[in-house]
Amino acid sequence: MNELSYTDYLFLNCFSTIQKRKEATIYYILIGKRTISTMLQCSQLDLEAYFNALSNLKYHVLQESVARLAANGYINISNENEYLLTSYGEKERDAFFEHHPSFKNKNQMTYTLVLEPIKTRVLFLLQVLSEIRHQNKRYYPIETNEKEQLWVKKLLSEQKLERSEYAKQFGKEMYVLLESFPEQEATIFTYQFEGHQHVRKTTEQIAQAMQKDEMEVKIMMQEGWLELLGKVVNAKEEFPVLSAVIQEIIQEKGLASSSAERTLQYFKQGYSLAEIVSIRKRKQSTIQDHFSELAMLYPSFPFQSFMDEEKYAYLRQLISKKARVDYREIQAALPDITFFESRLIQIASEVYYKNERRAVKN
Repeated sequence: MNELSYTDYLFLNCFSTIQKRKEATIYYILIGKRTISTMLQCSQLDLEAYFNALSNLKYHVLQESVARLAANGYINISNENEYLLTSYGEKERDAFFEHHPSFKNKNQMTYTLVLEPIKTRVLFLLQVLSEIRHQNKRYYPIETNEKEQLWVKKLLSEQKLERSEYAKQFGKEMYVLLESFPEQEATIFTYQFEGHQHVRKTTEQIAQAMQKDEMEVKIMMQEGWLELLGKVVNAKEEFPVLSAVIQEIIQEKGLASSSAERTLQYFKQGYSLAEIVSIRKRKQSTIQDHFSELAMLYPSFPFQSFMDEEKYAYLRQLISKKARVDYREIQAALPDITFFESRLIQIASEVYYKNERRAVKN
């Protein structure tokens, strides 16, 4: 039997005992391929936490791992080159993750494009405010990018509070957030901070200090940021400083691809889909894909603007039943429906289904 690595177990966690899954599908989810089919499948397979989780993954690495998992009896392959998790594989997976973290936060797919900019600015602001609290002007900034340095200067110049008070409020918010983390996770999370007389550590250094696998540290960091982001977004009044920083980034960059965000701006200005196709000189299918991506990521997406009353009534019925639906069911109910309309109904039913499940869990 081949010994498995931490990454092997992460791959194993992407398979199911009841739903056959293709190797290529898992790969596209792990590298964060931003096609509508991949994003929709990611949600349908309940793998949002793994979307773009291993963005630099090489396909052969996954292939070799899948071969090991199959050789160990953890997964079985079908005639269609699809895999099922075996009961033995499920048992071994559960035993491993009982003592090790895995990717769990479902907000990963929603925030994948803004997470790195948020990390960058929050960590830089933390350093600057830490030095301000200690009245120290002689230090090396962790961000040498001119744009980020101008951003932090502008941010501080616009505050109504005295800088020391603003720094104090930032510190309080970070303390409240970290206090909600388990002790070990909070400790590991703070190792990435740079501040007055405090030098940040790399994930490799943290792993050595905590006697953990570096992948384990990376997962805990990632989950920590997503947890922090979720808490701030859902309680803006409680975290005014962090909320302002995060909301500025989300508004500046958007949750969708830059091209989809451009399409959204035209739509907000009152242009129709056909007019946007003409203005942007893109194929109709491309602009439709933009709207599909926006529908996946923004809860306030106006589905009713893209279908007639009959189709929207069908969608409302699905939502009231809290039902997921695939294109075959939609086609049977609405034979004249277009592919774009069908895709939007699929997305809407998926989004509402997931929101309902989260509400029940909470």
